[in-house]
Parts: sequence; structure tokens; C-alpha cells
Amino acid sequence: MLSLELKLWWVVDLLLKEVDFALQGLVSVRARETGAAAFSPTRRSDAAAAVPATTACRSGSLFDGMSELASTPCSSKSTRRTTNGVDRVSSLPDELLHHMMSFLPMPEVVRTSLLSTRWRNLWASTPYIRIDHHDFKDYGKLKKFGDHLLLLRDGATSLDEARILANNVDTFTCCEWVRHAIMQKARHLHVSGYALLDSTAMFPAQHLKTIRLRSLVLRGGFVRLLNCECPVLEHLEIEQSDLWDLKEISSWSLKVLHLIRCLIIKGLVICASNLTHLSIDEQSCHSGAVVTRDLSSLVTASIRLRYDYYHTSGGSILDYRLLDGLSNATTLELHAPLPELTFERDLLTCLVFSNLTSLVLGDWCMAADLYPLRRILHRSPKLKELSIKLEMEECRSCKKSESALPLARGALPSGSGSSHPFIETIIIHCQKKDSRGDALLQALKLIAGNAKISIERR
Repeated sequence: MLSLELKLWWVVDLLLKEVDFALQGLVSVRARETGAAAFSPTRRSDAAAAVPATTACRSGSLFDGMSELASTPCSSKSTRRTTNGVDRVSSLPDELLHHMMSFLPMPEVVRTSLLSTRWRNLWASTPYIRIDHHDFKDYGKLKKFGDHLLLLRDGATSLDEARILANNVDTFTCCEWVRHAIMQKARHLHVSGYALLDSTAMFPAQHLKTIRLRSLVLRGGFVRLLNCECPVLEHLEIEQSDLWDLKEISSWSLKVLHLIRCLIIKGLVICASNLTHLSIDEQSCHSGAVVTRDLSSLVTASIRLRYDYYHTSGGSILDYRLLDGLSNATTLELHAPLPELTFERDLLTCLVFSNLTSLVLGDWCMAADLYPLRRILHRSPKLKELSIKLEMEECRSCKKSESALPLARGALPSGSGSSHPFIETIIIHCQKKDSRGDALLQALKLIAGNAKISIERR
């Protein structure tokens, strides 16, 4: 393993290569003769070669022994000097040193305090923290390191990013770490691990702009505080997490929301009025369903219902109202197997997609002689681009319930079978062995005869 100082030299070399690339062709001959030689590859190689074998360092840090990372002893003071005896690394400004430190695991960032007095407290003012269970084999050392890292950090320096990867950390500890990061004015928060977050993890956050949560259990109290105590929150991403007693996401500042393969226990209403981008991917619901409404600022939306258990409960089809709040979107993707009763039911009552110009549909639009396709085209008067992606997927639960749907489908609105002159391009994506592609092509020539229609087979 390389010593800590050798790793820092490697980071310096990496940064200097970036500087060389940025300056290439922009530096005059005179500048290269007088000052740019220090950035030449030859000079950097000489500097790296000047780092001799390391000697042991003394350690009096509170973090001693907490990390399981193997490392060699730190270099003597002379190893930080180049051939002319100048400690070039330590003379760099704090901002650049912090950037260099961001390439290291957090335990080694803390260990830089042993290099010299210049470095002693530098780690405490880094604009980021990372608590990663991969850096430790022992839970006790992970907990001790995380506690000390947050308590000893310079609270006067705002956090740009706090990343907590804490598998199997107890709920109290995880909530404490998250709360402490928020109290230190974190702007971007990433939390993952098999832990539960409730209202005790939250704190009024005037600076928090981005939250990414993965593999967690979220109680309603946590999200309720997100709705009302995070006035600048713009980006929320929740992946592979269980949402307990969570009723709604209604943050007025939220602009981007991603829900990815989450388990929703009691239904969810999404009603964030300033939301511009929404994606709901392969959700599962025990009871209740997902409803969208009052998304007046929405620009793009993507919804994917892929497997049976993502939209059924006890064998019955859940009463989703996914399309209700999407009427203002300009770009819309609706992916689902064949048939998909959820989308079909929504099409009976949803508003006209008055701004929609780009639409992507999945297998579900092929049901009942293209009934869903005709209906959504009828509700999209400004549509210009249409893509249909056929995956040869089938929803067994919807198939069983489809026999009751023809009565609900009713007759198509008058004019829905006529041409749609505003559609400019249509692309059909299908497998080579899928014969539906050719039949769909012929049908679309009648529906949108003026459009340029093509098939892409794979």
C-alpha cells in the first residue's frame, strides 16, 4: 500500500495534468519560459521521484485505530519537499488541498492531520463528510469514527455534501448522524443502508437542496418535515426503500422527484406545485395507490409499471390515479406490460394533455385494437413525436381482470379515429421476431398519415 503522502502526490499529479490540459494552447511562449515549467510533466516526475522511503509517524489523534484501512507509516517531513527543499503541497491554498483530500477515503482524510502543523486541523474544515461502512470491519469502530467525525468537525464551515453509507447501523445512530449533518448546513445529503429514518433525523434545513435516500425505511414524520422544513429543497430521490405511513409529498420548492422500486405501504399523493420532473419506476403498493395532482409546473414525467405485484393488492387492481396530475407535461413516458388497466382507467377521466409534444408508450397501448393508443392521441392535440417501445411483456393480473374492462372502455370519442396532422415523427421499437411491429405500422399510417413512420428492430 502507498503511504498517505505518496497518495497525495498522486492526487497532485492528477490535478496538474488537468491544469496542463486546460492551459494547452493558451499559454504564450514567454509564459512557458518563465513560469509554466513547474507544470511540465518532467518537473512533476522529478518531484514524485524525490519522495524517498517513509519513516514512522507519531499519532495522537482521537481517530487512531478506528479505520481498518491498511496503510504504511507517514513520510518524514523531508519527503514532502521537492528537490529544491520547498514543501509545494502544503503551500497550496485550503480550497485546493480540500479538493485533493476529496479523492481519499475519509479515515485517511482525517489522518492527514499527522503530516504537519499546516495539516493538523485542515480535515475539520473540509466541505464534505463521508461515513462509509466499507472502510471498517468492526461496527464499534465505524460508530466511534462517525461520532467523532461529526462532533469534531468545524461547525463554522458549511457542508457541501454529506454522504452516509451505513449498512446495519442502528436507527438511533443513523438518525443522529443525519440530523447532525443537516445541522451543519449540508447542501447535498446522501444516505443509504438498512436503517430506519423518522422525524428524529430531521431538522429545519435552510440550506438542503438535494436528498438521495437508498435502501431505507422511511416513516411519515421524516417526509412531513421535508415538506415543510426544507424551503430550498429541489431534488429528492428515493430508491429501493419502504415508505411507511407516508401520505403525501407536497414540498412547494421541490423540482425533481424520483421514486425507484420503492414499497409504498398505505398509498401516496404527489402534489408538489413547482415540480418540473417526475419519475415513478416499478413501485409496489400493499394498500392504497399512487395519485398525482396539482402538478401545474410539470415539464417531463416518466412512469413505469413493469411487474404484476407493482400495481395489484390481494389480486385486485389498485385504483391508481397516476395521470391526473400530468396534464401539463410536455414530455411523457408511460411504460407498462400488456394490458395495463391502471393507465386505461386513468384515460377515462384525466384531463387533456394540452402541452404534450413528445410521447413514449409501452406494450399496454396495443390492447383492444389500439384503444388506449387512440384515446391518448385524442387527448394530445399538440403531439409532434411519438415512440412506441414493444417489449413483449404481459401482465398476468391485468389479463385476468381484462374481461370486465370492455364495458368500462366505452366508445371512443368522436374524431378519435381521424388523422392527427400535428404528429411529425413516429418510431416503433420492437424485437425482430415481434410481428406486431408491421401491423402497428399499417394502423399508424391511417391514424397519422402525414407523419414519418419508421421501425427499429433489435
